[in-house]
Amino acid sequence: MSQSSALHYLYGQPAATALLRQQAEDFIVEEQLNFSPSGAGEHVLLYIEKTGQNTQYVAKQLAELTGLRARDISYAGLKDRHAITRQWFCFKWPIKLELNWQQWPLPGCRILQVQRHYRKLRLGALKANHFNIRLRNVSDVSDVSRRLALLSQGVPNYYGEQRFGINGGNLTLAQQLFSGQSIADRKLRGLALSAARSFVFNQQLSARIAAGLFNTVLDGDVLQLNGSGSVFRAPQADAVLQQRCDAQDVHITASLAGMGEPMVSGAAAAFEQQVLQQLPVLVQGLVDYRLKAERRAIRLLPQQLTMQQQGADIDLRFALPAGCFATSVLRELVNYRDCGGKVTELE
Repeated sequence: MSQSSALHYLYGQPAATALLRQQAEDFIVEEQLNFSPSGAGEHVLLYIEKTGQNTQYVAKQLAELTGLRARDISYAGLKDRHAITRQWFCFKWPIKLELNWQQWPLPGCRILQVQRHYRKLRLGALKANHFNIRLRNVSDVSDVSRRLALLSQGVPNYYGEQRFGINGGNLTLAQQLFSGQSIADRKLRGLALSAARSFVFNQQLSARIAAGLFNTVLDGDVLQLNGSGSVFRAPQADAVLQQRCDAQDVHITASLAGMGEPMVSGAAAAFEQQVLQQLPVLVQGLVDYRLKAERRAIRLLPQQLTMQQQGADIDLRFALPAGCFATSVLRELVNYRDCGGKVTELE
């Protein structure tokens, strides 16, 4: 069973079926940075549209074209190969040195913008990702339309199935790592640790839905302010906090397992521990590898969500914060079959 299908649905399993990513243009992603390029500085920002190419391959091509090392090319996030994606790349380049980017051979790519900036582009420096997705051969358009109206209340903020690799391979790597096997490749080790922590988070979230506690504030919960990474403890649940949760001003969080004292207490801590105690190898492994314990909101609010019907196809548009998965929105709408290749990660 896949990592995705084993998780509880918030609104029940969808009745409709559809095809996802039958063609590259069926899945379009545009990055929105959390800053505006300064227009001056020793770093160059390139806004590149790519089709049929993954992020790391394009970064490698840029390194070869500029004579830089691959690690000198930075980007804000990974994007899938089986899509049309528009994302930013960055590298340091002397202000007085010419950059003939117009002549660069970049198969499957178009450079849309070139901007100067005063500092390096960092991973995660995104305000949002904007999605334009076509679902083909939808079996029940009316059911998708009905469910779409529910999504303004939020969807489970699951890590997407892509985080776990082909057939859950990244999670298998984590289990091998925690059993004492060495993984020399730093990138593979990072994927394994990320998969383990994502799996632990998803299990907590799924358990909360199963218990009917997705939107119910418990004594000792840790809440996150909407639109912010800021969190605060709620030693006692009360009507005011519940009202703020219902109004989407704050969101309940679950643990990103790792080192450090848990912020939760009381009933929330007891509930969380019930789940974590079922995953002792993964939880202890994340501690042993010294990942820092953090919190992540369990509710995801798709922004600017619209739907247009084109016969048996549906076009969806929405925006999500950085680090959130479009597939977590889609799974609450329709049982889709992904026709694109399996990927490491897609946000």
